Amino acid sequence: MSRATVLLSACIGFIGSMVVFGAGAEPSRPEKVQAALERWLAERAPLEKLTGIAAYISLGDPGPAIEAFAGTTGRSPSSGPISQDTLFQMGSTSKSFTAAVILKLEAAGKLSLDDTISKWLPEYPAWQDVSIRRLLNMTSGIPNYSETEAMSRLWVEEPQRDLSAEELVRMVYPTSSNRLPVTTGYHYSNTNYILASMIAEKAAGKTFQELVHELVIEPFGLHSTFYESGTYPEAVVQRLAHGYFENPACTDYQPKDCAASWNLPLVGRDVRAMSSSWAQAAGGAVSSPRDVNRWMRAVFAGQVVPAKQQGEWLRMISTRTGETLAGLTTEDPRGFSLGLVQAILGPAGAHWFYEGETLGYRTLYVWFAQDDILITVQTNSQPAEGMDRLHDAVIAIYEAVKPLASP
Repeated sequence: MSRATVLLSACIGFIGSMVVFGAGAEPSRPEKVQAALERWLAERAPLEKLTGIAAYISLGDPGPAIEAFAGTTGRSPSSGPISQDTLFQMGSTSKSFTAAVILKLEAAGKLSLDDTISKWLPEYPAWQDVSIRRLLNMTSGIPNYSETEAMSRLWVEEPQRDLSAEELVRMVYPTSSNRLPVTTGYHYSNTNYILASMIAEKAAGKTFQELVHELVIEPFGLHSTFYESGTYPEAVVQRLAHGYFENPACTDYQPKDCAASWNLPLVGRDVRAMSSSWAQAAGGAVSSPRDVNRWMRAVFAGQVVPAKQQGEWLRMISTRTGETLAGLTTEDPRGFSLGLVQAILGPAGAHWFYEGETLGYRTLYVWFAQDDILITVQTNSQPAEGMDRLHDAVIAIYEAVKPLASP
């Protein structure tokens, strides 16, 4: 899953060079998109250590749309081409599923965003005053389990182990021997969304997996989207592109001058068969670019929850101050709402977007609202820090499909 500071800073450099075509007949939009994907893949594959990319571009709702693919599903000579059937892990773009479940339960009178942990999860008294809203907008101060040594050890030593939500939370719950830093203001922590899912289960009397299927996947026709709290069925795993972990960076809870990352033994691994139970409600869904695009269009069109909850969903806090943000400015250009991100992306202005990252996959969508263009791309690596240029693929696609400027 993405670290918001990296994600946001990376996307600030979003506006790249335009796709350039040679003389002769003007290529069609689909041809331009295909050329942009292939050019990006040829340049970035050796640097980001990936093998393929998939894209879905919706030009308005209900369309038209363009779908394009480049590369292969893995490094083996026998790996097939990326296709419409290929799946990728969504990472933190599926935090929007968790927000949707909570907001739908609020609309049904089952809970309130202002309910505190003490009401629903009294077994965590250290966090008793934290509200559901603060969990979802990342202002809870609760540490991030996915940056801990315990999590890294499990990835390395027990990659097939299915973990419970309670086990994930236990990694960061304060005890005499576990004193991770408590933060103020905005701080990206996957633990927040695990706790939110546990509250949803108590409020609804159903598992979070059941809630995601009943409230998100089924009603919105997401036929190539799957959510499991643990290991995925073999039929789903076989459709996943192989995913490669290639990031030797130290984690947030290691010393700034650390010599070797806790995750170093993972570097070079194909993580496709690993249990995704470590992500769960914080980013454990699997999908295709077409389904991610369809879902995010429904979210931004206000088709998922009633107007009151839609307003709550889009209400941002500043990632700089942690305070409520009425709108973005050059002084305060980045906002986080409930599992959604908005930022001023250079001369392109403010856009809703999100890049979700797991151990071997990335999913990025950007909504160019002024043109009603929503672009989703997915690929199959977690590269070294500073090497992620997936946003360049999006801008190249945007330049290929954007409307011509008026004379």
